[in-house]
Amino acid sequence: MMTKSRLLPRWIKILGPKNVFSKSREGISGMSVAGSLGQRLTARRGSWHHSKLVATLSQGEDATLAEAEEKELQEILRISASNKKLKKTKVSESDGHFFENFSALTDQQESFHFRQNPGGSEVPEQTEDDILASKIDHPCKDVPKLSKKEIVDLYRSILSVIQFRLCASNQSFPPDLELYGYMHDMFKVYVSVNEHNSMVLTISKGAPPDTVLMVTVQEAKDLIGKDVSGLSDPFCVMGILASGESKKPFVTNSRVPHGTCSPHLHHKEKGSHGNQDLQSTSIIKEQLNPKWNENFRFVLGCAVQTGWFHIDVWDHDEETTVMEVVKKSGDIQSVKGVKRLLKEVIQSTRLGGSNPDDFLGYVNIKLDAIPSWGLSGWYPLKSKSSRSKASSGEIFLKLKMSLQRADQSYQVLSPTAVHRILWFHIVHYEVARLDQLGAWDGELPSRAMTILQQHAVQYEISDLHQSLCRWLAYSQECTMCVIDFKSFYTYGETLKRSWKPFALSADEEQYLQKSFHSFITYAVDMLHRQQDMFPPTNKLALRRLQYLLLCLSQINEMEFAERNVLFQPNCQAVILAAIKEDIHNWYSKKQSEMVDAKPEIERVSSLAGLTNTINGQFQRLLQFVHNTYQTVFEIPYFTIVYKEMDLRLMADVTRCLTSTVSHHTLDDVEGEEYSQRSTALFELYLALRDFVGFSENLTEGDQADLEIKGYHKFFKKAVEKWLNVSRKRAAERIKKAVELDQVALVDTMVKHSTSAVDVATCFAQIREFWQRLDWPDTVGSYVFVAKVTDDICHGAVSYANIIHDKLRQNGYYDDEGQFDVTDQLCIAINNIEQVRRSLAIMPESLGWQRIQVAMEMEYGEMAGRQCQDTLQTMMASADEDMVNVIEHVVQRVGERMRPDLRRFLRALLAAHIHSCIDDNTRQGQETSAMDVSKNLQFLQAIDPLMEYLDTNMITLHNCLLKSNFDRILQDIWIVLVDELSKIISNKNKALHGKPLLFCRLNDTLDILSDFFYADTKGLALPTLHNATYMEMKSYTESNMADTHELIEAFYGQKLQEVEEIIESNKESLLGTLTVKCYYNDVTNHLCIMLVNAKNITPKDRSGMSDPYVILELQPSFVFPKSSPRKSKIVKETVHPLFDETFEFPVTKDQCKNRGACLHLIMYDHDVIGSDDLEGETFLSLQDIPGVKQAFESSYAAVKAVPLPLRLPEKNNNTPFLLSTLKQRPTDRVAQEFAKKRAQLLKRAKVAP
Repeated sequence: MMTKSRLLPRWIKILGPKNVFSKSREGISGMSVAGSLGQRLTARRGSWHHSKLVATLSQGEDATLAEAEEKELQEILRISASNKKLKKTKVSESDGHFFENFSALTDQQESFHFRQNPGGSEVPEQTEDDILASKIDHPCKDVPKLSKKEIVDLYRSILSVIQFRLCASNQSFPPDLELYGYMHDMFKVYVSVNEHNSMVLTISKGAPPDTVLMVTVQEAKDLIGKDVSGLSDPFCVMGILASGESKKPFVTNSRVPHGTCSPHLHHKEKGSHGNQDLQSTSIIKEQLNPKWNENFRFVLGCAVQTGWFHIDVWDHDEETTVMEVVKKSGDIQSVKGVKRLLKEVIQSTRLGGSNPDDFLGYVNIKLDAIPSWGLSGWYPLKSKSSRSKASSGEIFLKLKMSLQRADQSYQVLSPTAVHRILWFHIVHYEVARLDQLGAWDGELPSRAMTILQQHAVQYEISDLHQSLCRWLAYSQECTMCVIDFKSFYTYGETLKRSWKPFALSADEEQYLQKSFHSFITYAVDMLHRQQDMFPPTNKLALRRLQYLLLCLSQINEMEFAERNVLFQPNCQAVILAAIKEDIHNWYSKKQSEMVDAKPEIERVSSLAGLTNTINGQFQRLLQFVHNTYQTVFEIPYFTIVYKEMDLRLMADVTRCLTSTVSHHTLDDVEGEEYSQRSTALFELYLALRDFVGFSENLTEGDQADLEIKGYHKFFKKAVEKWLNVSRKRAAERIKKAVELDQVALVDTMVKHSTSAVDVATCFAQIREFWQRLDWPDTVGSYVFVAKVTDDICHGAVSYANIIHDKLRQNGYYDDEGQFDVTDQLCIAINNIEQVRRSLAIMPESLGWQRIQVAMEMEYGEMAGRQCQDTLQTMMASADEDMVNVIEHVVQRVGERMRPDLRRFLRALLAAHIHSCIDDNTRQGQETSAMDVSKNLQFLQAIDPLMEYLDTNMITLHNCLLKSNFDRILQDIWIVLVDELSKIISNKNKALHGKPLLFCRLNDTLDILSDFFYADTKGLALPTLHNATYMEMKSYTESNMADTHELIEAFYGQKLQEVEEIIESNKESLLGTLTVKCYYNDVTNHLCIMLVNAKNITPKDRSGMSDPYVILELQPSFVFPKSSPRKSKIVKETVHPLFDETFEFPVTKDQCKNRGACLHLIMYDHDVIGSDDLEGETFLSLQDIPGVKQAFESSYAAVKAVPLPLRLPEKNNNTPFLLSTLKQRPTDRVAQEFAKKRAQLLKRAKVAP
């Protein structure tokens, strides 16, 4: 007995071993075995497609598999191309690594860009020592020279400042001894220790100067409106409160007029406040947010330690009469205004001596809380008591302490001069104390800052003068490696904020102007050497450059600079000139480093190196420097640099490439000399290409004026020469790759060999070389792209032909012995397919679409389309040629298998089999032991064929790409079906009367179809069911079928043809016959009304006909008791009106039978001779009203059906029915049916 494994071919099993087919047979043991086998044969159509091919195919869906193969190809090409650039292979060695060397050029260029990129690891960062070697001394370093008396005078004043420091109670300062020591260390060259001690002692014994509080009342906001109009007339009253005094509001004297500009005194009520005089601001009329900006001075005396500063804000009310108040009633705008009006009426009726002003709030500030640098800010106004909510708002105050010294007219230097000189000495002293030169942030120690701050506070040095002194002091020490320009920028901002026009004396402005001139000169000198002083590889240097430019911008924007021109002719012009000189010097320096060798090829290489150096500098300047110039001065720095480089570099390129080593000499060289010259030229081209790439950062207008934009014209001949050489080298490499191919060593799971990878890599290198050239003239590049496309296509077709020739030489086309698929054959086919697939990426990689667009813009749409068509034609032609080679090889596989397939099929038909697979097995029913035995006989007979197919399919699928496997699978199927068709044709007469052979043929077709369909993983059903297959299938099924089944199938086919014509709404050429038909449940009769006919064919000479109709119920064996009926003859018409009814006694079951129909045949009546056939038509009885469901028995309720008339056709969709029936001479029903149809065919003038 055949086991289940025996039923399943090896190529469909998923996990089974390869030797699945066991030669043993299990015994048959009764019905149980029969039932088991019957179940296994239930799905006969699917039994074979569970073979190992389906399992193998199921490992990946078609689309997934194809996608995986494509990814595999691309990954192999990528890895291979990468490896071949580094690895010396025998194939590449054959041409001296021609393609690898040129690919390496672009890699070297990219590697250079990485090294030059600020993120690259090989960019040398210039150190501080390198910058120090290039430093520029300040052009003006004139620390003031003082006389002995001036030194002593300055020194004494500073000691006095230290002795009588001003500070808040919680403010900490360095000890006096440290401050004295710091001063003496700074001036020890001028002041001895004894002189120092003597001056300290004298100052400490002297009377301390008076402390002065300076107050600025700047503004207030959000005050309460006390007047009828909702506004107030605010003014402030302020004074000093001694410790313990009442902090109640000051009482204003309404009789004292309030000024509008100067402060006023306010009288003191008895017991209210101390002896300090009060001061007041001016009155701001009708404001809730007044602005005073008025200054006041208070001599504090002993109150500085425990006293308070107190300020009141009042709303001033003039003394008015009741009538004047009432007149204001028209200004009332709210309920609050009414209340205020009543208040003024009450105040106007008071007796003299009362205070009419309204209190708005007050502020108290403790004097010992004011630090040395003062206080400033918004202070909330307090009310008279915590329960009062009337007062609100804030006031902005500035408070600062100072000292009021006795007459010091004996001093030689003014306080401002002392402060300036003190700054000079302190900064100079700190610079001298630095351990080493470097970037100093300008921060001073706390001792120096304490002395400077105390001097400014005690002598009331203004913010402007303090900023001026600091700028002058630092600018004297302005060497690039000493003070960080960030500090200068900070000092400049302070000076700019505190600047007031005409606040400085003429001498001071002159001093500042000289300082600015010195700084500008120094800064511009550094910009002249920017590449050395501020190298873009040094982050700290770049930061200094940024702040240096910001400092220049500060100076340029100051009002002082507007009155005194510091830049000639203007700031931007000075900086532009510096930039150009810097770039000019840098280029000259780099140019001098070029190799000035006599072999001009070295000059080209040297020029390429210079260009790459420029490109690296461009990258850094663009990334780090350009934005600074653009932001600070709106100077397009990179544009200026690029255009300067453009002029210089293009001059050198033109001079070099028009010399004896220019491109045209390449035509005269070959071999190693050509490689050297072309390599040097392409190195320069790639460098210039990158140089031009930086021009994208320029505006279109600036790009239009560039000299370098036509650089590619120098290399046109070189590219043409390279493409010619590359075609020749590619052809040589293809032959060498096939020669060195080692197919036998490739594992069976690998679907290609080394030659395919070598060739595809060669093509990829050609494409990559062109891609990286990035030819700037898109329109002009069409010629080159067409040449590259043609070269690659020619090489691919050449490779396919070489592979094909190698197969021929290895005996692939010999016809000796049984043919078996080998790995070598599959890999050869795959190699061609792999290379063919590599062509598909050419349109994208070579930029076909971009060229088409450029051509359309330049020459019109037609020109662009022609270019695209030409390129597509090249690739399509190569693709077609390679597919033809593959198909030629594939077809040979089928042809080589044809003799074996023919032998297996003949053996199958000649086998001694008593039966085919029985109907029960077809339908999945239980079968008897005898039927099982018959089934096994057939399966045993077909085993050799399936074993042969299975073995070869396994090899094909494991070794072929999916597309090639599909090609071979389809070709084998065509050969197999063709051989089976020939066998049937040759044995046609021998097969007649042997239904078992037809059954065997039909089962063979089904099994083979399922086998190649492989559960949707093999060939598609439309491909399987081709014309030959369908013809054989119809032929075998016809000869297998019962006579009644054939006749029923015949009428069923006729009904389908009529239905298709009706649904298509096509007009019948022979006319239509209209009928009404229904089934009468009461009488059990089929009722038919023959209505009329239209447009029938005229048969008489008169152009008319005499039509009548024969009505028959078919098939006749279904309606044995129903005889034909004949209608009346309608004379001389082509549109006969019959209007006749007929009834046939039949049952519903008869009408429901398969193929049951009303057959209507129309004739033209002839008096002499036989009647002419007009046509026939058919009406299905299964769907007429009353058959499937109850129906009202009335013709009026029935819809008329127009039926198309047709002539009988011999082979119309039923080619084998009549012939099959004729070949059954002992079957009366078959013979009668065939005879009748033959008569109709004869009348229709169709040969029987």
